[in-house]
Amino acid sequence: MTAELPRLARAGDRHPWDWYVEEPWVTHRLIDHVPFAAEETILDPACGLCHIPTAFAARGFRAFGTDREQRTDSPLFFAEHDWLGDQALLIEHLRPLSIVMNPPFSYQDGRLVRGLAEAFVRRALGIATHKVAALLPLKWLASQSRCALFTAHPPAVYVLSERPSMPPGDQLAALGDRAYAHGKVDYAWFIWDKLWPNTDGARIHWIAPRSAEQLAEAA
Repeated sequence: MTAELPRLARAGDRHPWDWYVEEPWVTHRLIDHVPFAAEETILDPACGLCHIPTAFAARGFRAFGTDREQRTDSPLFFAEHDWLGDQALLIEHLRPLSIVMNPPFSYQDGRLVRGLAEAFVRRALGIATHKVAALLPLKWLASQSRCALFTAHPPAVYVLSERPSMPPGDQLAALGDRAYAHGKVDYAWFIWDKLWPNTDGARIHWIAPRSAEQLAEAA
């Protein structure tokens, strides 16, 4: 659900819960470049329309999504759940478990919440047994406040060379064919592997743009 608006955009222009929808190809490119074991269960705790669980399910994985409110009729939606709340779901105890998400970046119920995406990541690191993958703006790397997180848990960073579009979920119908027309922000997948942590520091990789054949298939 991450999104970054242009510098002059007002907070009132944002979705109040930071619900922004990633294109399915973004997750498929992750699966193409990062090895996930067939036996892993994939959980997306900020699933929105369940695009991430749907992409993993299409590739043969067992995948589920939760969110603080249900926004989809997908059979992969497991339950309404506040990821940062006090209650845990039984699904969080499945083993082996990887958490893949496009977390909200900075707003909840219309209010600015500093460190929101980091809080999602830190909770995921405490629950996942295998991998944590978070889709976030590339600028998320540059932060004084996140230095402690990156020092203690260096990620592998997979930069999306092709900019994805990230429209507000409640405007998809109104935007129609223009919904995913033009990406304006650079994004990356931030990956933490609990089994093989990056003890020698963060590593950066580049995910090439989709080929002409892949673009034709998606059209």
